[in-house]
Amino acid sequence: MDTTKPQHYSQNHSFQHKIGEEVLQQYLEWEDGDIVLDAGCGTGELCNYISQQPGVASVVGFDLSSDFISYARMNNPSPNVLYHVTDASDPSTIKPEWRDAFNKVVSIFVLNWIKDKATTLKVLNSCLKPGGEIVFVCVSDKSKFHDVPSDLASLPKWRTHLKDVVPTMFPWPSSDFTNERRSSSLLEACGFEVIACDIKHQQQSLQSKDQFREILRTVLPHLRYLPEDKHQEYLEDLEEMAEERHWITSQEGVLAIHDVYIAIRARKL
Repeated sequence: MDTTKPQHYSQNHSFQHKIGEEVLQQYLEWEDGDIVLDAGCGTGELCNYISQQPGVASVVGFDLSSDFISYARMNNPSPNVLYHVTDASDPSTIKPEWRDAFNKVVSIFVLNWIKDKATTLKVLNSCLKPGGEIVFVCVSDKSKFHDVPSDLASLPKWRTHLKDVVPTMFPWPSSDFTNERRSSSLLEACGFEVIACDIKHQQQSLQSKDQFREILRTVLPHLRYLPEDKHQEYLEDLEEMAEERHWITSQEGVLAIHDVYIAIRARKL
């Protein structure tokens, strides 16, 4: 994901933001005095939303990108929101005062960018008060968002250009869930009990195919490995494969993106 262009990201992540709001509305009940941590807050739109919910006293949002945090402070300020540059996968960057400090932790489409999920989950667990809850959304290993770009990069036409692409997406393995998705070996090993886990099917309208391409520009690493004059051709091929795989569809003039993701609510033991 390109974290050096926060304005572009902010303008093209409505898909993620909409899912974030829907998941929080479904899984969380806000209580008076809630202190909330948004881990991987990006450009701060969801922090702003959370800060306005009844009962929420304060919100801390952190992100690995200093550019994103600077943008959040300028464009999504609120009297009860603080932003920090922090790496969720590095325990040494967690402020001591955050230990056992939060009633709730939220993290929307962040863990799919982190390979070492166990360390990150233990960090987030340490930030929760006893009995505190985490709600997060993660790309599934069944997601077209994961599969389609990977499959396109393996085709002969693009393989030479993209053979050195370093993987940046690490979807949550569906094999981790057992007992009809009521148990997660990874979460339990990190000090959580699963309250709810759902595979969500999402459909969202797009204004145009250009919007789809701009969404891809914000998150795909592949363009960094291609010459500038190949970007448009690559995006056109990706769009064609997306249509073949029904990642995007057009019916009666309505363009939409379809995908699946994992939504989880868990409690600190």
